[in-house]
Amino acid sequence: MSISKRVDAAVIVVVPLIVSFLIIIGGAPAKLGAFALVGLVVGAYIGLRHPAYLTRALAFSLGALPFGYVPGVHAPLVFTLGFAVVLAALIHRTGVSRITYGEMAVIALIITSALSVVATSSATVDYSEFGKWLVSTLVVVALLRLPRGELELFGKIYVYSASAAAAFAVAILLADPEGKSIGYLSPFGYGGEAESGRFVYAGETTTLRLAGTFIDPNAAGIGLFVALMLCVLLIRGTTRWVLSALLFGAIVLTLSRAALFSVVFGICLMLAFHTMRTKDRLIIVGGFVLAFIGALCVPTVRNRVFSSFGSGDAGSSARGDALVDFPGHMAGHWLFGLGWGRAEFKDPGHAFAVNYVANAPLLSVYRGGILAGLAFVAVLVAGAIIGYRCLRSNKWEHGFIGGGFIGFSVVALQLDFPVVTIPATTMAFSVLLVFLVLAWEKASDNLPIDRSTIRWKASGLEPMKHA
Repeated sequence: MSISKRVDAAVIVVVPLIVSFLIIIGGAPAKLGAFALVGLVVGAYIGLRHPAYLTRALAFSLGALPFGYVPGVHAPLVFTLGFAVVLAALIHRTGVSRITYGEMAVIALIITSALSVVATSSATVDYSEFGKWLVSTLVVVALLRLPRGELELFGKIYVYSASAAAAFAVAILLADPEGKSIGYLSPFGYGGEAESGRFVYAGETTTLRLAGTFIDPNAAGIGLFVALMLCVLLIRGTTRWVLSALLFGAIVLTLSRAALFSVVFGICLMLAFHTMRTKDRLIIVGGFVLAFIGALCVPTVRNRVFSSFGSGDAGSSARGDALVDFPGHMAGHWLFGLGWGRAEFKDPGHAFAVNYVANAPLLSVYRGGILAGLAFVAVLVAGAIIGYRCLRSNKWEHGFIGGGFIGFSVVALQLDFPVVTIPATTMAFSVLLVFLVLAWEKASDNLPIDRSTIRWKASGLEPMKHA
């Protein structure tokens, strides 16, 4: 018997014995340890033998259950799978070896952020928060190592799962305003709050916002925005338009102005710079105008849009105050920032009191210093350059995600901060950057060759199909 088979046999015998012993002795810690051991063994087996399953599971969880937990273990589902995907990319020989400009900027961001956490850390929480962010950011590098067929499958799974989450959130919004239906997902850690609804307040009017499994409406807006970009890029036929309508409608119902205006700005850029046929341009303009008018026919949406940045908009006033206070907060901390594990990043009440700046590049400076902030801007600039090249491509689908990324960088990242402070949303942004690179590769006919296919052809054998 080979060594690998002996190890498998030993695991099959030893692990059930240990799990049975832990359950027999009882107690919550023992049972938790049993679940953790089973999860570790199963995860290790899948990671070593079938790593493609990990990326597909990550796509599903990021789209459908971005804030869920591993059943039986209080560990974030997206972080656990993200760590496994990054680890699998290090262990296994990857299908793609070349490094893109976008990845170089991401690596520079990781290095400068690591310097900041070493310089400012004062507690374990600083390193734990950095670790979550690091995994969510390294997903860019891990996913771009995949063969492009497998990467497209990842994107499609994300689109379908996010669309299912959007439909579930719309159903909650319309039929279950108290949000009790989220309790059906209690095995994944949802439904623990007494009141899961999220509201926007305008005078004496209170309006419920769509959130669903994304918990936070602004995070939902970003996750659904990414799903919309990938839907147009990867899905074809009637399914594309049905899912796009669902995702856009869900974005509108989040009442996230950052996400909605990012879509609008991205489409405007596409129409301005893309060399599409006149017929296609008229169809897109007509469809978008109808969708936008339909959104404005909803009173709450209309009030939310037209009250933006006015004198009565409390959010705009708070943003202005935060910008004024920003230099004072940074005094003496410009080089490495104020730190990663600060209370305002974890406690909503403390965040309201501090009123830190709601701007992703500036918040990167606030947390990690000027070097990390400049590196984050470099990521956005690299993405904008790739996005512009997509805008000038032959297919409007490539122009859509190119304009969408630029619109997201100019609008959403200047008005909101989840991409910096919420790991699941950071990972969604990483996925957007990955598929922007894929769109550019397609637009320039520069798709990388799968090295694993070359190895199998050289040996005279057919490559193994993904399980």
